[in-house]
Amino acid sequence: MRFFEFFIGFRYLKAKKSQGFISFNTLLSIITVFLGVFILIVVISVMNGFQAQIKDKILDVDSHITVSDLNGETSGTGIIGYNEVVQKLKRVEDVISAQPLIQGQALFRYKTHITPVMIRGIGFTGPVPADLSKFITQGEKDFSHDGVFIGHEMALNENISIGQKIELIVPKGKLTATTGVTPGLGVFRVAGLFKTGYYDFDTKLIIMSLPQAQRLYELGDVAGAIGLKIKDVWKMEQMSSRVQSVLGFRFITMTAMDKNQNLFYALKLEKLIMTIILFLVIVSAGFTIMGTLVMVVMEKRKAIGILKSMGAKPSSIMIIFVLEGFLIGVIGAILGVLFGMAASLNLEAIIRWVEKTINDVMMIIYGTFNLGVFYKINLVPTNVYYIDTIPTLVYPEFVVLIAIFAVFLSTVAAIFPSWSASRMKPVETIRYE
Repeated sequence: MRFFEFFIGFRYLKAKKSQGFISFNTLLSIITVFLGVFILIVVISVMNGFQAQIKDKILDVDSHITVSDLNGETSGTGIIGYNEVVQKLKRVEDVISAQPLIQGQALFRYKTHITPVMIRGIGFTGPVPADLSKFITQGEKDFSHDGVFIGHEMALNENISIGQKIELIVPKGKLTATTGVTPGLGVFRVAGLFKTGYYDFDTKLIIMSLPQAQRLYELGDVAGAIGLKIKDVWKMEQMSSRVQSVLGFRFITMTAMDKNQNLFYALKLEKLIMTIILFLVIVSAGFTIMGTLVMVVMEKRKAIGILKSMGAKPSSIMIIFVLEGFLIGVIGAILGVLFGMAASLNLEAIIRWVEKTINDVMMIIYGTFNLGVFYKINLVPTNVYYIDTIPTLVYPEFVVLIAIFAVFLSTVAAIFPSWSASRMKPVETIRYE
């Protein structure tokens, strides 16, 4: 490419005063590319952040791999002799910890309010296991005879304080074909509060020691399952197969991804759909660029005729207008990447500022016109999005891919107008000038 082609292509981005409309369309094309890249980077970064945050919260609190007895699953007895199985699992390479546990559904009752909860019995009398104690924000960090731990959000919702008594109603005893199960009632003291940041855990999970859960469900000295923590969470499937081969087919293994596959599948599907929709914004920018360059070609008919009469080749004319589409894409993509990265990395502060501004303005309006009580707006409700922050996760390779796609599409959109310009006859273009 010769210098004059680049010079003219860059010059056509700017218009004369008499051609302000062309200048506006060029600006509109750049803005459309910018918005497409900007929105795509921000939205995908937020969705990546939400997906990673939810996954981290689940894997941080829940077991990476859960081992259960196949016979116990069908009979309702659980794992008998679980201590031997635990010792065998601890010797497996890359296993950090193995904890026997009981997990089941229950009805939580405090005063007159009843709600379904999930009970997890893990650990023994004494210190709470380290991977759980780090979430305890208030109260004791030891299991006692009657002490349990509830989520901070549950305590706020139910107006429960540390030291108060709660009741848990559970199916008691082993499942039989004749009598089924009978309900059992346990009264416990709230020994402490925990906060995981995952809304479902903080509002529905109650943690107690394994012996407490065994007494509550009247199961005897058995464990419902054994929870494993491993070194590399990205190798859960391989580790699950390794554990299965060590224990044999009497036991079955399930990863955290298997237990929450519907949630993660929904997140992936939502991310895919949003990505496709937002890529269409960049595609629409391509049509805007095409329309802009068609108008530029019409306005530059005389200039094209003069260049051809001076010896410019059709390929040079085509390069000039393709280059203009390329420059529009580059400028829009660079601006989109810069602003998109800045917004993604500071989104929490931006959302909080917008939230505060809206609430302040609405409070002034309500106060001025005496409209009554204004309830503050929460742009990210925790009961909808599971977590209490606005996480973002930027993948540099994805940002580069978005920018390349935007520039590529802008360049491709310029091919048809450029081809039309290259086919113009010099005599026809300057005959009436």
